[in-house]
Amino acid sequence: MNGKSEEGLMDYVNSFQKYTPEAITAAVDELKRRGTSFSDQELKEISSKIESRKNAENEDDNPFVASDSWKKNVVTDPNVPLLYSKGAIRAFSLLFSTIFGAVLLSSNINDSKRKWIVIGFGIIYTALTIVIVNLIPSNTFWVFMFNTAGGLGLTSSFWDKFVGKEIKYRSKPIWKALLISIIITIPFLLAFIYG
Repeated sequence: MNGKSEEGLMDYVNSFQKYTPEAITAAVDELKRRGTSFSDQELKEISSKIESRKNAENEDDNPFVASDSWKKNVVTDPNVPLLYSKGAIRAFSLLFSTIFGAVLLSSNINDSKRKWIVIGFGIIYTALTIVIVNLIPSNTFWVFMFNTAGGLGLTSSFWDKFVGKEIKYRSKPIWKALLISIIITIPFLLAFIYG
């Protein structure tokens, strides 16, 4: 915070919904250190804003609730990491397969051993899905069910363990990953249709 301008620091106070409670507190502390004096009423309002942000963060993270629950840790604070969101990982798992979601999640992880654990899970889970679905007569429904379960497993278990359940992050754009996924999937679809 000590490298930010006073105007930049005041943005943390005025646009509190964009930032983490910790960042807001650090900005207020830096402003105080620089000599900005806050009235008791202003400090009370800031404290109330911080408390409301904390309460919003503590809401239940049910994976079956609408996409707002997927965004609860997404902030615009430039000091937090840029990650593929839980929603993106679930969507890629559903639309393409669990291996695609696993690759996205692995790019959010710094430790290479943990990356390979997630990718290994994605490969094994996708292979098992293919085997099981080929044994079931009407398989399209089951493909989506297994892919949905794989995405939920990635974001509920591996995300919490390897990325962090309470981590604040900025959402990384998915367009490049989406284009690559489509390019990889097209030959398989063509082989399925014409083979």
